Amino acid sequence: MGVGEVEITLGDKTVTLRSSLGAAKRVSAAGGYTNVMEKLMAYDMSYFVTVVSAGLNKKPMEVEEDVYKTGLPNLVADLVTYVGYLANGGRPADMSSGEKETGEA
Repeated sequence: MGVGEVEITLGDKTVTLRSSLGAAKRVSAAGGYTNVMEKLMAYDMSYFVTVVSAGLNKKPMEVEEDVYKTGLPNLVADLVTYVGYLANGGRPADMSSGEKETGEA
């Protein structure tokens, strides 16, 4: 798996949500990243469909049945991680100290 990618089980298969500018714009257009995170935590299905479809570069109607069948509780943690990647330019945020890495151990 590459940087900014999150594997999820959707329906009966494993798929990879990929970070891209297009996905970031689609998710942000749903009300901003903070709003999307809050809606995911509130189990708002339409936002699950928005995030999954953006990450797979598909239309929402192509994924909504699989999102429903998979169950929101089974997706929430991975989707929150993925939205965090999108908000940070497609890569994980360094949450450890807030300082840039120096390369020293």
